[in-house]
Amino acid sequence: MGRRRFSLIFCILAIFVFAVVQCTQVKSKNNDSRGPAYAGSTACVSCHKDLTESAVHNSHFNASKMLTKPDSADSLHIPDGEFVFNEQTKVQVKNRVDGLYQSALINGVDKKTEHTDMIFGAGNSAYTFAFWYGKQLMQMPLNYLTKEHQWVNSPGFPDNQIYFGRPIVSRCLECHSSFADKKMVQGANFSIEEEYVKNSVIAGIDCERCHGPAAQHVAFHEENPTVKTARFMVSYKKLALTRRVDVCGVCHSGTGIRTVTSTFSFKPGDTLKTMPEYSAYRGEDPDVHGKQKQLLEASVCYKIGKAECITCHDVHDNKKPGLAIYSAKCISCHQEVKHETLKEKDKAVLAKNCIDCHMPVKESHAIGFQMSNSKEKIPYKLRTHRIAIYNELVKRK
Repeated sequence: MGRRRFSLIFCILAIFVFAVVQCTQVKSKNNDSRGPAYAGSTACVSCHKDLTESAVHNSHFNASKMLTKPDSADSLHIPDGEFVFNEQTKVQVKNRVDGLYQSALINGVDKKTEHTDMIFGAGNSAYTFAFWYGKQLMQMPLNYLTKEHQWVNSPGFPDNQIYFGRPIVSRCLECHSSFADKKMVQGANFSIEEEYVKNSVIAGIDCERCHGPAAQHVAFHEENPTVKTARFMVSYKKLALTRRVDVCGVCHSGTGIRTVTSTFSFKPGDTLKTMPEYSAYRGEDPDVHGKQKQLLEASVCYKIGKAECITCHDVHDNKKPGLAIYSAKCISCHQEVKHETLKEKDKAVLAKNCIDCHMPVKESHAIGFQMSNSKEKIPYKLRTHRIAIYNELVKRK
């Protein structure tokens, strides 16, 4: 009887140990902060090496970056600098041994210094900087414009004083990262503030942010390497046009989206129309900053020609096509266009540049960058995605 009981206890313990080991192994294999349904981008490399090696260098993957090591910002080539509000008030930027810092100087005295913990932006136009304040992410006073090589006051900040007090809310991270676990806590004067679980932040836009959770897909193909047809993943080709554009529109629709739940939950095949307060195009001229989806929806190329984001953009490629390549895509559908109102000398030039006339660069009314020692602002310019005939440009020609 004693031996039976001992054997039974031994078996139960063995099962328990086996279960613990299995759980530990699963956890160590997949520690993605989004949960067990996600495999993590590194899991994509073995089967999609070329795509992933290219994608890690493009703008989406580098939409944000955590600076966890002292030399994390070195590859970005961000210089030291200074921004002057007035003779007594300045912000100094310094690359130190342990990272990038911004300091508030009042009459030459350092009143506040913060270490850069996170960078937003791929650097095509600008970088925005953030630091941890407890469990909150806070925006730093200065932005860096990469084309102008200038340190500027962050958009929307006071134009006459140094400001370290703007929290970076989850809506920012929803478009510049792949995940962040947040908690709502009570702040001062009964306000509600967002706090983040620091280790949960997945910087940049990774594979699964666009393609959806892939753990089941990866597990199946690791066990069945001869099966070449993708299983347990949404096929973009099989989605309706509006659903394909909606995947990009999650981030490229501006800040007008307000949801009960985070847009991190959006997956390929979902629709933005189910999201409360989604600002669909209704005939207005949307601001060029962040509203590429609404601008595209205003285009005849979309309404009739069914042009979509991936018609022109390869989101996996790290090379930015020139105007001639984009124009070739236009001409592939518009071979019969004669431009009869244009002079002959202009026709030859425009044959390789449809974009500057039909998708001109415009100034954003939402964002401007205050220059050092000045109240003047550098306008933020972006190419509109409303493909159209712009009469004011035709008249100039």
